[in-house]
Amino acid sequence: MRRTRPTVAVTLALATGLVGVPAAASGTQRNVDVQLVAMNDFHGRVSLTSGGDSELVTAPGGDGAYGTEDDVVAEVGGAANVAATVRQVQTSFRGTAGGSAASFFVGAGDLVSASPFESSVFKDEPTIEVLNAMGLDVSSVGNHEFDRGTQELRRISAATDGRFSDDVTACEGVTVGVDGCFGTDEHAFSGARFPYLAANVLDTATGAPMLPPYQVFTTPDGSRIALIGVVTETTPTIVAPAGIADVRFVDEAEAVNRYVPELQADGIEAIGVLVHEGGEAEGPAALDPNGCDQLTGPIVGINDAVDDAVDLIVSAHSHQAYSCLLPVPGGQPRLVTQAGSYGRLVTDIRLTLDGETGDVDRSATYGAMNVPVTREASDARVQSIVDHWAGRAAEAGNAVVGTVTGDLLRARDAGGAPVRDDESVLGTFVANAQLAGARAVPELGEPVVAFMNPGGLRTDIPFASSPAGEGDGNVTYRELFDVQPFSNTVNSVSLTGAGIDAVLEQQFPSAARDSTLLLSTSDGFGYQYDPARAEGDRVFDCSITIAGVPVDPAGTYRVVANSFLIGGGDSFTAFTSGTGPVTGPVDVDTAVSYLAANSPLTPPVGDHAVLVSEPTC
Repeated sequence: MRRTRPTVAVTLALATGLVGVPAAASGTQRNVDVQLVAMNDFHGRVSLTSGGDSELVTAPGGDGAYGTEDDVVAEVGGAANVAATVRQVQTSFRGTAGGSAASFFVGAGDLVSASPFESSVFKDEPTIEVLNAMGLDVSSVGNHEFDRGTQELRRISAATDGRFSDDVTACEGVTVGVDGCFGTDEHAFSGARFPYLAANVLDTATGAPMLPPYQVFTTPDGSRIALIGVVTETTPTIVAPAGIADVRFVDEAEAVNRYVPELQADGIEAIGVLVHEGGEAEGPAALDPNGCDQLTGPIVGINDAVDDAVDLIVSAHSHQAYSCLLPVPGGQPRLVTQAGSYGRLVTDIRLTLDGETGDVDRSATYGAMNVPVTREASDARVQSIVDHWAGRAAEAGNAVVGTVTGDLLRARDAGGAPVRDDESVLGTFVANAQLAGARAVPELGEPVVAFMNPGGLRTDIPFASSPAGEGDGNVTYRELFDVQPFSNTVNSVSLTGAGIDAVLEQQFPSAARDSTLLLSTSDGFGYQYDPARAEGDRVFDCSITIAGVPVDPAGTYRVVANSFLIGGGDSFTAFTSGTGPVTGPVDVDTAVSYLAANSPLTPPVGDHAVLVSEPTC
C-alpha cells in the first residue's frame, strides 16, 4: 500500500468539510452551535497500536477507487493522540462558532474489555483513568462492558454507592488481579467520571434501567440537548449469562422511543442517540471513512424504528466507519455515524439548535466528518497515564513463556481477514491448553475434550518477534494474554453424548443466531458435518469420536470450556444442560503452563471438523 501520513492541517481541514446538509443563514442570533465528538469500540487501546489496529485508509488510490494497492494508509491511534485530536477538532469548532457554542466528547460503548494486556490485566482501570483524563462526557454501554458482569460494570462506572472512598483500607487483603485495587496515590481508581447510559438494560427486580437512560447537556446560554444510550439487544447471546442474570435487555428503538416523550415533556427537543449497534458498508467505496455506501445491518432497522423526533444516531459495534444521512419514515433524513474502532477515528458532528424551538435545525449546520487520529501531536497528561500503566505491565508482560516453531493463527478467509466460521490452529492450541490445565486439577474430574469459541480469540501469535523484541519464535506472557483478555476461567461439566451433539449443532445458523461460529476443539476429537442439511441435523451423530472411539449418545463425558461458553455464551445453550459444574483456573494461565511445558511447540494441525456430503461412518 502507498503509505502516507496526513498532516494535522489536513486533518482539521477535513473536520470542517462535514458530510451532511450545508449551512444556511441563521434567522436568529439566539441559535446555538453544538459539537459532538464521538468515539466507539476503543477496547482499551491506550498505548500506541500496531499492525492492522494502527492502519487507516484515508484516501483511494490513484485511480480514484478504494480497495486497491494504492490506497493511502495512515498510521493512527493511541490514547494520547486521541486526546490531542479531540482537542484539535474542538478548537477548530470553537474558532468558527459563537460564544454560546458547546462541545461534548461522547462514546458509544465497548470502550473497555477485549483490551490489550496493559489495560485488561488491571481490569481496565487504566482505560477508565485515560477516558477521565480525556474529558469524556458520556457513553452508552456496549456489550463488552458486560464481559465481567453487571457488578463489575457498576464498579467501573462508579454506580455502586459507597464503593469508593479515600479510605484505602477498603482494599486491604484483596488479591491484585481479582478485585481490582490497583491504584496508587497518584493513580487512585474511583470509577468513571462520566455517566454510562443503558436505557434498554432493565433491572429485573425493579424494571428500571440499571444505569441512567439518558444525559442532558446544557449550553452556556441555557439551551439543552439530550443523549439516550442503548446497547445491542443481542448482548445476552454474546456475554456470559451468569454475569447478567439480574438484568434484561429490550429492543433498542423501543427503549429510545420510551424516553423521547419524557424529554419533550421537560422542554427538550434536541435529542440524539448513542447506540452500541451498527451496520456494514458493502459497496465499492466501503473503505471510505466518510462514505455511506450500501449501508446494511441492524442500524438501518433501528433508524427506521426510532421516533422521527430523534435528531441523530451515533452507532458502534460493527467496527465500521461511515457518515450517513439515512431516510426516516415520515420525517427528515437523519445523521447516522460510526467512527470505526480502536481509536483510529473520531467523528466531528456539528449541529445548530434553533434559538426559538430548541430543536436541531437540519436546514442549518447539520453534518459529520470522521477525522483520523494521526500521530503528529499527543496529549502529555494522557501519555503520562499510559506510561505509568505500561511500565507496571511491562515486566510481567514481556517475560518469555516459551517458544513456537510456527505461527499460531486464527482462521482466515481468502483475503486474509480473520473469520469465525472455521476452526483454527490458534483455537486448537488454546483448547489443548485448557484440556491439559483442567486435567491437572483433580476437582475438575477427568475431562476428555475441550471446546474454544472463535470470538474468544482476540489476536494471533506470530512466529515473528513482537514489538517487545523478544526474538522470533519466543512467546511472551503479554502475547498469550492478548489472545484471551477476558479473564474467563476454565470450567468443566458432564455432558451426555447427545449433549455434545447438541453443542455441535448450535455452531450453525438458527433462530438464536444467524451466523456460523465453528468451535475449535482439542486434539483427539473429531466429527463430520454438512451445513446444507436441515437445522438440528447438520452433524452426523455417528461421526463424533473421542480418541477414535464413537461417542455414545447415552454416555456421560466430562468436557471443558471457558466460563463464557459453559454459561451458554454465543448461544451455545447446550452447555448449560451439563451437570456437576466445577470452576477451574484462569484461561490464560492454562496457556502459559501448556506452552512452558511443551516448548518448542509445533503448531497443531486441527482439522477436527470435516465437511462432507455423506458420512464415512
